[in-house]
Amino acid sequence: MSFPDCIPVEPNRYIHPVAVGDVRLANNLLLAPMAGYTNVAFRLIAKEVGGCGLVATEMVAAIGRGTRGQEERFRVLTRNLPQERPIAMQVYGREPELCAETARALEAAGADIIDLNCGCPVKKAKQSGCGVALMKEPAQVGRIVKAMVAATSRPVMVKMRLGFDAQNRTMLEVAHEAVANGAVALCVHARTGESKHGVPVDLSGLAEVRRLVPPSIPVFANGSMDTAAAIRAAKDEAGADGYMIGRAACGDPWLFRNLMAELTGGVRYHPGVAERRALLARHFDLIIELFGEERGVRVMRKYAFFYCNGLPGVRKFRGDFCRIASRADFARTVDSFFGALERGEIAGEAEHVQLVDEGDGEEP
Repeated sequence: MSFPDCIPVEPNRYIHPVAVGDVRLANNLLLAPMAGYTNVAFRLIAKEVGGCGLVATEMVAAIGRGTRGQEERFRVLTRNLPQERPIAMQVYGREPELCAETARALEAAGADIIDLNCGCPVKKAKQSGCGVALMKEPAQVGRIVKAMVAATSRPVMVKMRLGFDAQNRTMLEVAHEAVANGAVALCVHARTGESKHGVPVDLSGLAEVRRLVPPSIPVFANGSMDTAAAIRAAKDEAGADGYMIGRAACGDPWLFRNLMAELTGGVRYHPGVAERRALLARHFDLIIELFGEERGVRVMRKYAFFYCNGLPGVRKFRGDFCRIASRADFARTVDSFFGALERGEIAGEAEHVQLVDEGDGEEP
């Protein structure tokens, strides 16, 4: 089920290879880091069936390590497989020394690219001076990037917003400090920190960043880059070099593949019920391998609709799936839903559900 065997992609104005430092990406569609979602299981599937050019881990807090619990969490967050490479790993913090230490650890864990989070808008991030709060401190961003670049041989990029809020649009100052101190790529979520998902993106701010930094520094667009029209606008109006997608990929693992098809003159792919069921089972097996059965079934509940969004009866299935507590529950719930679909026993309109926003803002 590997992507290269499914659909050829001819490079064009919108979809093409791109380099981040010395890492060459096969295409310029990127999976965003999303807390609680982009573990190795989801990343591997996004790469296999979607074919995105880069996947990213969940963010890793720069708080130092040492306790058994911290080591185990680091292991889970950074576990990766050769099939999903290249992979970016993201640092979340504000102290240059700790961010540098974390960057070294991420390189040792297998990171191909290391990313600094300057975009997470949740309350906890703002109160601790991390995430989008760093948009108020361009010089501090420069100090962090400088320390990270000195600590690792891997390319460093910065994921940022247009500013802390509408009154503090500091994207140009932050972009300048990041690049001047060694960042080799920027990813710009084209909203300010107080803007929620659903608020239109501001491509003019993205365009300003693109004009500011040298052409050799790729600038990736983030924020509702989930349609071919949005991608065309980001390229045509703002000069984006690539596109990072988060929430929209949670509910459509085939999204990257279909965006590439639409933007390169290919044919959209419509997975059948049997393929959806098989991929859900593969995801479950990967999650259990990563977390063990007891915790894994709880983790898996949030992925209930990933492989059935747009099918009739998905809301009831999601409700049933969110109560599974064992392998047996999983098998019984999946058999009931997909079996009924295959027998034509579930009728009605296609149903669509959205990722539940658990308050962790940008990630996802």
